[in-house]
Amino acid sequence: MNVPAIVCRGVGKSFGGTPVLRELSLVVPTGELLGLVGPNGAGKSTLLRTLVGLVGRDSGAVAVLGLDPGRDPVAVTRRACYLPGETGVYLQMTGAEFLAFASGFHPRRDAARERRLADAFELPLRRKVRGYSAGMKQKLALLATLAPDVDLYLLDEPDRALDASVRLLLRDELRAMKALGKTIVLSSHHLSEVETLADRLVFFWQGALLADDEIAAARAQLRRRPRVRLRPGAALPAGARELRREPDGTLVVETDADPMTWLRGVPDGAVECAEIGVPRLDDLYDALFAAKARGGRT
Repeated sequence: MNVPAIVCRGVGKSFGGTPVLRELSLVVPTGELLGLVGPNGAGKSTLLRTLVGLVGRDSGAVAVLGLDPGRDPVAVTRRACYLPGETGVYLQMTGAEFLAFASGFHPRRDAARERRLADAFELPLRRKVRGYSAGMKQKLALLATLAPDVDLYLLDEPDRALDASVRLLLRDELRAMKALGKTIVLSSHHLSEVETLADRLVFFWQGALLADDEIAAARAQLRRRPRVRLRPGAALPAGARELRREPDGTLVVETDADPMTWLRGVPDGAVECAEIGVPRLDDLYDALFAAKARGGRT
């Protein structure tokens, strides 16, 4: 029987009396690429630190690759790589020295992946890290995290401070790693990246995972919010309200009736194009969390 890569049961953690993880339960099958989604302070980073033993839990049970990170963090570290959200590189080292230091924690490396990333990143490895830009430090940390050949990769904001071309390269590399059977847990504020990569998404709010029925309700709400682009000079037809205008002029609207029914009643030529029934992750994020941040319900 295939043992899950991660199992969390009722995990709780508080800092200074403030709960950060609340009875959190989560199972990540081996080989899955899981996306963690939620606002800052929701508990995503604390969960990742708990999984590698950097933060001790107050309650509940955790198994990472069959090991308890609270009891044996070194064994977990041998089989898992963790990229923190705040880039942790030693400024007094050269890039090469830092990579040599980081490689000491992992006995196996993927030499082909390491060469691909090193060639693409073009880092000045003989220079002291203190002279690196933020993007260069992030590339160095990524190289140190992704080069080892381990079973599990925990990546907290891996695309932070990276330009678009490097983010595309990272996306392709993560897909290739998943094809090799690696388990990857990814947190990112670039929602389009998470949406493209992840097999499954979990949504965090105040240290807990949102229930499936709450997510389903938000998705149902979004199905009544099509995107439409009107022909020049056309007014929004009756039966819909404008919620947002995007930079290209596309309108996100909410319809009174079913969107398809509304669209069939629109005069010919008023709408140049429409997108219906395809809720995007950024819209789902707003539907789930915007009302909560205002103190209301989704």
